[in-house]
Amino acid sequence: MRALIALGLAGFVVFASTILHYEAIHRLDIFARHRRAYPALLGVIAGLIGLHMTEIGLYAGLFALADGPLALGDFRGARLMGTLDYVYFAAEAYASLGYGDVYPTGEMRLIGSVAPLNGILLLAWSGSFLFSLVQDWRANED
Repeated sequence: MRALIALGLAGFVVFASTILHYEAIHRLDIFARHRRAYPALLGVIAGLIGLHMTEIGLYAGLFALADGPLALGDFRGARLMGTLDYVYFAAEAYASLGYGDVYPTGEMRLIGSVAPLNGILLLAWSGSFLFSLVQDWRANED
């Protein structure tokens, strides 16, 4: 039952982060298409970084919830997890860096397995959006 809760929560965060990502990229696209390339590029990059930090925050919140009230597992390698530790682990998992000095146990391992899958897809989506935007700007320079 605890595994189903972990998978359900992970699925919810995947769904929420995907919807958030779609909406943010849609708005960044509208913002960037009607502006000069270099200033808009800086705004888009800042927006994408903020977007990914928000999505990492969703995972950090999920890990804090799973580690605390839901008791779906524990973290090894840390004496006492604090907010910064949850953000650190979530960023590490989201960016597919692999586990470092902190790693999950119990059902939280399921969430820790989903985070990199979702993160790498969202990072690739941002990269392809940025590439498309720059290609369009270059095509319109002529």
